[in-house]
Amino acid sequence: MKSITNKYLKSLYTNIGAELEELVSSVEELPYTTKNNYGRYMGLLTMLQPQVGLDNAVQLLIMAKGNKEGILDAKKVLDSYK
Repeated sequence: MKSITNKYLKSLYTNIGAELEELVSSVEELPYTTKNNYGRYMGLLTMLQPQVGLDNAVQLLIMAKGNKEGILDAKKVLDSYK
């Protein structure tokens, strides 16, 4: 199952990676208003979650060179609302 997920993510990233990198870049260019900018990453995760699911959204943003700690912190917050 993990290899299927990896192939799916790689394929998806091939198609939308440039857009994701642009989104991550726009987040990272702004001053941090929360630790590791997790607040802004929450916005990106909630935008991507309906299309790809939260776990895949996390991986895609990390692949796009987003701040891993900020992305994972944002995921923790979103997970706490389940």
